Amino acid sequence: MADVKQDSKPYRFRPRFLGVAFLSLSIGVILIACSFTLTPDRMSSVFAFATGAAGLFFGFAYLRSPVWRLAVDVREEDLVVWNGLEERLRLPWSEIKQVVVDPDHKTCYVDGGKPELSLLVPGPGAAASYDIKDKDRLISEILARVPAELVH
Repeated sequence: MADVKQDSKPYRFRPRFLGVAFLSLSIGVILIACSFTLTPDRMSSVFAFATGAAGLFFGFAYLRSPVWRLAVDVREEDLVVWNGLEERLRLPWSEIKQVVVDPDHKTCYVDGGKPELSLLVPGPGAAASYDIKDKDRLISEILARVPAELVH
């Protein structure tokens, strides 16, 4: 992260459905292995192999998603989302329209006025395929920098 300050600790995006990805990989391996034992019925073995390969593909695709390179950096002047070394979103605190927080579910939505200028910090049950490491501290830092009248 080229522009991240030395004392700043970015909040990394993390996969939320690891169990589903590993289940997909496991079932894929099992189906591929079974496809070699189903020799009497060629169609069944082809179907098992193709289904197993699809399970492996989707499991690996989820785990290798570029989303896991994203990180949120909270600064004095703005909120920045990085994709590796590339800046993906920069939202000055003064341009935030509102922040919606559900402290019971540890969910926070920072509204920048447009979807591409907004950030969801998901809690349990939120519609997001990612989680953010140390989200409690991230939400606290966001709330500390946003005027109280913008927090709902």
